[in-house]
This record gives sequence, structure tokens and C-alpha cells, in this order.
Amino acid sequence: MTDDLSTKLAVLTDDRPEPADPAAPIRLRIKRRQRRRRGTAIVVATAAATAAVLATGPVLNTIRSADNEPGVAGFGASIPVVTPTPAVMPAPWSDEVFTKLPDANAYKPRAYYVAKGTIPTESWAMLAFSESGCMVGDEGPAVSFGRPYVCFNEWAPGQRASHHVVQGYAKEKNAAKIDQTLVFGAVSPDARRVQVNVGTKIYTADAVGTPATNKLRFFALVIPRKDIRITAVAPLDATGKLAAAPTGVATDMPCDTDPGATCVTATPAK
Repeated sequence: MTDDLSTKLAVLTDDRPEPADPAAPIRLRIKRRQRRRRGTAIVVATAAATAAVLATGPVLNTIRSADNEPGVAGFGASIPVVTPTPAVMPAPWSDEVFTKLPDANAYKPRAYYVAKGTIPTESWAMLAFSESGCMVGDEGPAVSFGRPYVCFNEWAPGQRASHHVVQGYAKEKNAAKIDQTLVFGAVSPDARRVQVNVGTKIYTADAVGTPATNKLRFFALVIPRKDIRITAVAPLDATGKLAAAPTGVATDMPCDTDPGATCVTATPAK
């Protein structure tokens, strides 16, 4: 009796497995769906990034080829900004900027080369700057022409050319003269060449336009003679005819002065 009761009690108290959680399969399906969605999102994002790289690749290659410089890792090569100087006049034209410091700071906004050359003692060059039509010599250490500084800003009505003459010296003005004379000046924008008559001889030079002013062209040349007497300065247009006189130029202005140079009023051409 007692044994039967113990057996029945043991059966009643024996460990039994818990019934399965009915929500477990549902949660499992939800987790699987979430994993599939995350995987799909990663694939889409990767594809988009790849497409972006493929799309920008040719652009970056174009930039690099335009610059011809290797790019820094992580950055595209920089594109240099070039602002070309517009040629407001037909050739002859010069936009070569004078950049020698500290002298370049004296000419506002900039000075431009008009003509260059060499003589037995040294090299020489003439620059143009200022709306007032100024020219100055750039001889560096050279002193044969004393670094002339002239502003062509006193024009008579109908005057076709204005020029200045500088005799060359071996070292300084107290030294012996040399057989080299610098002639430079200004003419109208219509001119293309300038004819300089010295007695029976004729010398020619380009009438050069610069960004300094659109009202004048400039010329400069060295004549291999001393104590010359210029009989005429004639500006010629593109057809070889006498060019017109400049318009809109100053007719009564003082000559701009540079503390380091001698400035004189230009000699009107005959």
C-alpha cells in the first residue's frame, strides 16, 4: 500500500519538459527577416558607392591630366586659375610684365616691356606703364642711358607722335659718349610701325600696344650713332599710311616724377 502510494507520488512529482513557447518561432522569423533586410541594405549601399566612384573617376582623371600633377591621397588635384590678359589692340602687342623687385612695386598697376636689345656695353629694355603714357628704362646695372623716365602726357591737337632722345655714355654722363642713342616715344593705337628719320637715314620700330593704356602705343629703338638729329617721327598704320593722332590723351599735365629717376617732358615730333 505504502509502495503504491510512493510510486504514484513519484510519478506526480517527476520533472516534465516545459511546453514549447508558441512565440519563439515568430521571433525567429522576425530576426531572419531583419538580417535579410540589413544584408540587402548593405548590398545597395555598396553598389551606390561603387557607382559614385565609377562616375567620379573620369572627372578626377580629367582634372589630374589637366593639371599634370599627381593628386594627394584623398583629394583631387587642384585646378590652376589662369586669367589671360585680353589683347585690346592688334599686334604688335606685349603683356610681358616687369617683375624685378623692388623696382616693380614703383609702377602701378604694372609695367610692361615694350622693347629690348643689346649694345656693346650692356643690355637695355624700355617699359610702359600708367594711363598717363609713361615709359621708363630697365637697364639693371646698366648706366649707359641713365635709366630715362618720361611721361608722354602733353599732346597738342593733331600731334601724331611724341618722342624722347637719350645719348649713350660709357659709364655715366661725365664719361665719354658712345655711338649709341636711345629713341623712344608714344603714338596712337592706329599705328603699327614708327619710322624715325635721321638725316637721310630711316630707322623703324614696332608700335607696341600694352595693357598699360588703350589710348597709346609705345616704341623704342637704339640708333648706332651719337649726337643724332631727328628730322621726323612718322607713325604708320596697318596699310603703311600715316596713322592718325591719338585721341582722349592728356594735353596739359605735369610730368610724373620718380625719386630715383629724372623725368622730363617728351619732345613733340615734327
